[in-house]
Amino acid sequence: MSDIWLIVLLAGILTYLTRIGGHLLIKIVGTLPPRLEAALDAVPAAVLTTIFAPVMVSGDWPERGALVLCGILAFRFPLIGTVAIGAGFVAIARAIL
Repeated sequence: MSDIWLIVLLAGILTYLTRIGGHLLIKIVGTLPPRLEAALDAVPAAVLTTIFAPVMVSGDWPERGALVLCGILAFRFPLIGTVAIGAGFVAIARAIL
């Protein structure tokens, strides 16, 4: 087995263990404290900000355009469709340049 496939396999196992570990912990504890629940609710917005902000500040126009396009499309389409359209937009815009 090559090193890359070993890394992919181990990363998949580790991802599964961390996800199932969270579910098991909540099952054991019962309910989450309000502060922890508020912190976990803020994670998606924080992740989106860490992806969005650097591209808007230092990205080229295809990436910026894709972010705006995906932001609009996200209200209408499922996530996978939005990502596919955004990736296609960036690919076509870069090919035109």
